Amino acid sequence: MDVQSLLPADALRPRWSSASSLVYLGGFVILFATSALLGILGDDHGDWALIGYSALATVLALALAQWLAQSGRAVAAGVLATLAVIFFATFVGSVENVLGILDAELGDYQAGALIVELATIAAGFVALQRFRAPLLVLPIVVTFWFALIDLGSLASGDTVGEVLAILVGLALIVAGIAVDRAGREPYAFWVHLVGGLSLGGGVLALVESDVGWAFVGLLSLAYVAASYLFARSSYAVLGAIGILTTTTYFTLDGFSVLGAFLPFGSGEVNEGLDPWQIALSFVAAGLVIVGLGLVEDRVTAYRRR
Repeated sequence: MDVQSLLPADALRPRWSSASSLVYLGGFVILFATSALLGILGDDHGDWALIGYSALATVLALALAQWLAQSGRAVAAGVLATLAVIFFATFVGSVENVLGILDAELGDYQAGALIVELATIAAGFVALQRFRAPLLVLPIVVTFWFALIDLGSLASGDTVGEVLAILVGLALIVAGIAVDRAGREPYAFWVHLVGGLSLGGGVLALVESDVGWAFVGLLSLAYVAASYLFARSSYAVLGAIGILTTTTYFTLDGFSVLGAFLPFGSGEVNEGLDPWQIALSFVAAGLVIVGLGLVEDRVTAYRRR
């Protein structure tokens, strides 16, 4: 099955504004609060009650999404549809728990978890066909990431998880490029973001030596270059974070940045570096980031010619 059949062509293109940011923020607040509420209700009233409450949350979120879509509030409808997908995953998991199959194993793999993951992905694609909201790609991609990491955890080895995170991240980046080339650019945002986070996180979990951290610095520059190549600002943000993280490693012990400057902090400055040298290092890092931004302006202007 190709990208065109999985993702609707006429994607919703949310415009970042005060209204849309409030809708997104409110949606995430509802998600966390409702998830906590479902947990409390399940603890107080039992597993069967959790099935009913999670089903109710799913139906209410879906009904609100449908009403908002019919009212012309497509962005809010997409947010509520995303919540409905997540609540549906909770419903499926609670049903499996009551049936006693949530922890069932298929060989060394938890088959119950796989059922929840597949149901979440399927529900996300069904909701995409109706609401065309790019945010719905987020639970699909995150669930896909967890599913692959769970499958890879069956292999033995001390660094299997980190290596697998790198490989899955690369696969998601390739998938994001494929979605872009298929003319479905709005849907690719979360694919690129999760892929970039997975790749970078896997590398950070592996590095220990100075050579490894030097590689992190080079990878950060590669992320910035990828932001130019793919026209995806998420890579620029991740690259800037990588530059600051690398600077932190080479100037401070560990990651206690504030501890090195605050009188009550516990961070220790690397031997041989004075506080002014540390501050100057971060000034240099900031100048590098600004310079990379100015290069992006030149690249954009060249493309417009």
